[in-house]
Amino acid sequence: MKPSVWKQKKKMKKTTFLILTALVLMPLAALHAAETSSTKPNILLILADDMGYGDPGCYGGKLAPTPAIDSLARDGVRCTDGYVTAPVCAPSRCGLMAGAYNQRFGIQWNEDRSKYNVGPHKLLPQALKAAGYITGHIGKWNVGADIAGCFDETYDTIDWEADYFPNAQGHYVGVDDPVKHDSSKVHGVWGPERPGEEYLTDRIGRHAVEFIAKHKDKPFFLYLAFNAVHSPYHAKKELAARFANLPPPLNYYAAMTASLDENIGRVLAALPTNTLVVFVSDNGPAKMPVQVWPAGWPTNVLAGSAGPLNGHKGQFFEGGIREPFILRWPAQFKTGKTYRQPVSTMDLYATFCAAAGAPVPTGTKLDGVNLLPHLRGENISAPHEVLFWKNGDQGAVRQGDWKLVISLWQPKLQIFNLAEDIGEKSDLAGTKPELAQKLYQAWLDWSATLPPRANPQPTKVGNGKTAARGAKPAQDRGAIFDTKDKNQDGKLSRDEFLAGQADQEAAQTRFEQWDADKDGFLSRKEFIKMGGKAK
Repeated sequence: MKPSVWKQKKKMKKTTFLILTALVLMPLAALHAAETSSTKPNILLILADDMGYGDPGCYGGKLAPTPAIDSLARDGVRCTDGYVTAPVCAPSRCGLMAGAYNQRFGIQWNEDRSKYNVGPHKLLPQALKAAGYITGHIGKWNVGADIAGCFDETYDTIDWEADYFPNAQGHYVGVDDPVKHDSSKVHGVWGPERPGEEYLTDRIGRHAVEFIAKHKDKPFFLYLAFNAVHSPYHAKKELAARFANLPPPLNYYAAMTASLDENIGRVLAALPTNTLVVFVSDNGPAKMPVQVWPAGWPTNVLAGSAGPLNGHKGQFFEGGIREPFILRWPAQFKTGKTYRQPVSTMDLYATFCAAAGAPVPTGTKLDGVNLLPHLRGENISAPHEVLFWKNGDQGAVRQGDWKLVISLWQPKLQIFNLAEDIGEKSDLAGTKPELAQKLYQAWLDWSATLPPRANPQPTKVGNGKTAARGAKPAQDRGAIFDTKDKNQDGKLSRDEFLAGQADQEAAQTRFEQWDADKDGFLSRKEFIKMGGKAK
């Protein structure tokens, strides 16, 4: 054989060997990459604002189609008994990000939101960031911690509420604004007013897709906190005809829901396969009206639906605290599964850390639990023996199928069997007094472990009077009533009561609580006695 031919054959053999070696090693490398990826899934947490339990189609909703949200239930796990830690936004979001009862940090209601802090406790994004995750937040924050110190990237930051269309200067009122944390309070807008303006829900969805594309090759955690479907009621004019059969504000609400679901679909389509997705809402549907309510719009209506549940935002009945709650992770969960044990948004911290292989930071104490073994069927026990809720002297307890509601008015203690009475229509306190007292005592014992409120509110001092902690002088509530009763008709309309209130959401909740006969007005007695406190 000639030397040149021999060298050529030797070169061919070497090349063949290298090719075969590469072919063998490539699947091994791919397998290793898959194993590494499976221990570090991407995590997407989608939070809706004020969406009711009965709004998504997969929970029986019919007002507006929600195919994207429904697809999560079809391909993942739909929880029937998913709870938030509070029925209003600021404390609920604190519990979600802290993985613990929000009351542990002194925040019980929205009035506490600017006064509390979490101390050395690390929030969820901080734990995942320490474990090597790229962290991003888009949308509503409303948590008493520096957002820039929690996330690598932030976009469209909203503290409370925001306009859905930009003003003439191109600014979305309430977005990325260190001073103004609420909207312009204008309702009933079909937009955009000017060609080319972007609807805020579309903008938030676009930024989420861009974040995913930018970080798709690294493990990321994205907290996608839409402000939809919270007021103000602004929707895209292209959807007006589609929901023209509905009265306001439901026509706007339905269009806003459709836009929310459309953008969730856009985001889901952009995700890498190995992504753990959670969808939940921060509290139940809101009772209307809110501030600056348009003339002619109906009052005393829910925007959205609590489905079969009783109550709404601001209440400790199921409609205020039980929410749509869905998890999808193709690598770990069976598709189309329904999970019926009570779970809580405070469980997501421990669940995400377990999925990511991230340790809980030192100095951080979680009340939530890792849901993965429960959702996979490895642990058939209930994740929680008992769950608590609290705002001052009112709150709730759930243990098994039993639910105790503690009210400021009579009857103070109501108890329901949720397995038989999901709508909380039959109060069994008269036939189950010992159980009611047992759950109430458990609530009192738990309450005794909590710090005082960050922003103390009026409390009872005897004889039906109230005084604020800090020895502020007692208010002459009769004189205040006379000042608020502008038309001197002996009762306060919702608008009269809300006028001049600094925290409109909290004031709206007080109006609902004090309106003992539920006629949509506050009598002089109801205002002075703050509802049904007087027998």
